[in-house]
Amino acid sequence: TNLRHEECLRRALAALSQGAASHREGAAGELVMVDLYESLEALGEIVGLSVSDEILSRIFSRFCIGK
Repeated sequence: TNLRHEECLRRALAALSQGAASHREGAAGELVMVDLYESLEALGEIVGLSVSDEILSRIFSRFCIGK
């Protein structure tokens, strides 16, 4: 696992933990869904289903992309 994947997994776990805590506290389903969505986004970055703004910034700063 590279460092980026590890960070994505940490973010996914934190979001899942927050979602579980919110659910236990009786939060509205919509609020729990926000945490679940954040977790899915973090996992999606690992498998290439989503790309964060940070990744895009890295790509554009390191590579010359023609006009």
